[in-house]
Amino acid sequence: MTLIGHDSVRAALRSGVLSSRSMPAWIFGGPAGVGKRTAAEQVAALIVDPETTQADRDAFIPRTDSHSGVLSQAGTHPDIHLVTKELALESPIREVRDRKLRTIPVAVLRQQVIGGAVDGHVFEAPAYMKPYHGHAKVFIIDEAELLGNEAQNLLLKTLEEPPPNTFFILVTTRPDTLLPTVLSRCQSVLFGVLSANEMSRWQESHTFESGPEELAFAMEFAAGAPGHVIAALDEGLHEWHQKIDPMLEELLCGGYPATMATDIAKLIDDSATAAEKAKAQTSKEAAGQRATRLMVSLLGTGLRTRLRASLEDADRAERLATAIEVLVDSERRIAANVNRKLALSGLVSSLAQALSPRGTIA
Repeated sequence: MTLIGHDSVRAALRSGVLSSRSMPAWIFGGPAGVGKRTAAEQVAALIVDPETTQADRDAFIPRTDSHSGVLSQAGTHPDIHLVTKELALESPIREVRDRKLRTIPVAVLRQQVIGGAVDGHVFEAPAYMKPYHGHAKVFIIDEAELLGNEAQNLLLKTLEEPPPNTFFILVTTRPDTLLPTVLSRCQSVLFGVLSANEMSRWQESHTFESGPEELAFAMEFAAGAPGHVIAALDEGLHEWHQKIDPMLEELLCGGYPATMATDIAKLIDDSATAAEKAKAQTSKEAAGQRATRLMVSLLGTGLRTRLRASLEDADRAERLATAIEVLVDSERRIAANVNRKLALSGLVSSLAQALSPRGTIA
């Protein structure tokens, strides 16, 4: 996958991780869906390939005509280690496999990176093994915000004294959740959303099977994050939008759609069930969290679109701005709540209070 945009990030990486003076540990921070993991995978492919040239680094494009490049492109390079929360499902420890995928467990970190003993299981340390191809190895920890304090502290020593030719990239939407000691041992680069022109270039470089209406909606929904376009099309968010958006309008007019919370919960549950069936390395819990985040983003898109069109109506604009604040405040609570239906009912009630012209539910 090609990284589009992020010129300042590319420049920082060329003079940093892709130079001979590179720090071994990096943090790629920024909004979801803007290309952080894509950039990490491209950097990793450039680092581990002994045939990488300076021209390749300058272009920020890994080779595809080398042995290493072929493996990287296929996602099978033995010296590129992608660490995700889903690896808990492959743990030899039953308790780890049975956990809800809300964190990257210490057991996964030990098995996949630093080694050590957990619950009677002793893991070798991949970080301290020689590269299979004898050149370099890279560990990409995706959603690094899911590392708890214990896991971060365990990782700290390896970040302080990494093995030779070993690099770490922590990809996160929440750099603020990482410990100061971890932050101080990493070089950080921040990714932003793409411009309208960059999004157009990205769209032109891809082929989509969806219709023009669905694609136009997905591009609007994405708000500069290419990953959100793909998520919107894969999830069928245009259909969600057609069902939920009229209910938002009803709230704004002072009404109260009685089935809104139930309908939202069903869309999320159906999405989670389908994802679990479609992909073995997915738990319904994790899929439900993802669908919940998409639903919150969908509601936010509907509110922001109306706010942009209401700037000359001070009362309407104020109500919409208040509703957006309610949505932001509720997002994590909804995602983490065990009783999702109850949490969504509370959200709809709060949105109704914020959006009602009279400040009360009709």
